[in-house]
Amino acid sequence: MLRVLKRTPYFVTNVQSRIKLPEKFKGTIIEKWTNYWKNLFIDYRQMFQDLRTDIQDDPRKALIWTTGITTLYALAKNNPNEIDFKDIMKRVTNDVILVSEDCRNPKSIEHLRYIQKCYNEGVIHYRSLGIISFMYTCEINDSCDLYKAHCSYLKPSYSSLFSRMVDVGFMGKWWNTYIKTTNYDVNM
Repeated sequence: MLRVLKRTPYFVTNVQSRIKLPEKFKGTIIEKWTNYWKNLFIDYRQMFQDLRTDIQDDPRKALIWTTGITTLYALAKNNPNEIDFKDIMKRVTNDVILVSEDCRNPKSIEHLRYIQKCYNEGVIHYRSLGIISFMYTCEINDSCDLYKAHCSYLKPSYSSLFSRMVDVGFMGKWWNTYIKTTNYDVNM
């Protein structure tokens, strides 16, 4: 990889020296456009040279940065979305239905019914922050046109955010649903 980074600036310089603009394009937008791209290539050439020297000077720092960026990319790639939430809710509900009522865990059933009620009322919402996702509820449906829906003084406060949180999605899993429905067939 270092050899490729070492050869790249020279390759870009050779390409720039071979490209000549005809006289009829001097002073036109085409000349400005080619100058823009030449300067962009120069900037990237300098960036690759700096990157190469930084990697050679401090390989630990480069390893830490590479590991951090790769981890963030993997977390963002595995961030669950609302479709995943609906899918897991359907799967768990189908599994719970197959268990007799005497054996079902009441906490799991209560959680599933609450989420189904929120979907029926249209008060459950999804929000993604890139590497973590949230399912939360609000008091009023979005299509509701009551005074309470428009008054800024009646909006929920930020302190009530955690009480309105239904589930947290991280690393490809919806954790609250997983915790509450793991033992759905154990009546406690």
